[in-house]
Amino acid sequence: MILFAIGLPGRFAEWCDSVVARLVGELGGAVVCKTWPSLTEMFGYEAIAPTLDELGRVLIGNDAEHLVIGARQPDATLRRALAERNTRFLVVLDDPRNAVADIVAETGCDLKMAVRAVANSCPLVMLACRLAGALQVNADHARSDPQATIATIAAHFGIDVGPDTIAAIADELAAQAGLTLPAGETLLAGLAPGTRNMLDGALLGYRDLFFTGNLGQLVWTRDLFALAADPGASLGEPIDVAGGTRLLIFGPYIQLPGGSWTAQVVLGFSAEAAVHTFLVDAYAEGQLAATTFRPEVAGIYRAELAFSVGEPGGKGVEVRIGVIDHDGRGSGQVAFGQVVLRLLAMRHTEETAPAGEDFTLVLGL
Repeated sequence: MILFAIGLPGRFAEWCDSVVARLVGELGGAVVCKTWPSLTEMFGYEAIAPTLDELGRVLIGNDAEHLVIGARQPDATLRRALAERNTRFLVVLDDPRNAVADIVAETGCDLKMAVRAVANSCPLVMLACRLAGALQVNADHARSDPQATIATIAAHFGIDVGPDTIAAIADELAAQAGLTLPAGETLLAGLAPGTRNMLDGALLGYRDLFFTGNLGQLVWTRDLFALAADPGASLGEPIDVAGGTRLLIFGPYIQLPGGSWTAQVVLGFSAEAAVHTFLVDAYAEGQLAATTFRPEVAGIYRAELAFSVGEPGGKGVEVRIGVIDHDGRGSGQVAFGQVVLRLLAMRHTEETAPAGEDFTLVLGL
């Protein structure tokens, strides 16, 4: 038996993986639990192997009767397979900021890396919520009544267990602390305002989506971006534009849900820099949108981009800022603030239910 639990990387998703493993273990036989991708893969910038490819490798290397896959980035191939077979699975929903706190507490990694890893999972988890076989497991509900949550999961997968078994599983897994958040609360409470803005900007929109159904705006603050001349340097200071035509700023390589988007890029220019032309574009396996402008006078400006993205994949979306200075005599400074993203229209994929017959006839499909 192969069971899937889809969710953001964090302790609550691990708790749900363990619940599924314990429940399917009640049927008898050995159980293997595999999380994919690992945090190491999620921290990187290379394309991650599809979940079903990893599933095949696990099946070749094991003869266990049951396999539980904790899918942290449910790619299109996995979602399509689940949809075609109307497979039952879990979608584990928690505040994405809790997942970030869990990752930092577990690995000690830079907060930027954890934010990017979770932000890349969010749109893929969001798409999995739409599928008919999904049971959405809410972290707040599970924390208030873990035994009821375990019973609901068992019923969803058709595993018949009694209340004593459910209570035993809840007690056994309580030691994992997947239903408590002391590390997360400590981390989030101690963040500096600028760092907290990075976390909230990238993830609060998805928290709203998971708990209210509405995707709020996303804000990529400058802490998520890199200086082209020195990727490890802070963007908290103005950037010297002298040096000819070149790229100044790039990042953050974060996935977005498929659909039509607007991006507002906030920049500030000194009087000397304002006489130059600047290029701002969005890129994902190819240029999505671009605009050039000359500020003319010092001040704060907002460059507007409109673009569409399809299925999340590759390295994610990148926003780039460059200066055009053909004679190489430029001077002045530019400051980078943030990128504000708003979803205008969601892209509907083949995973969703087809249009009704009347719409099919009118559209000639």
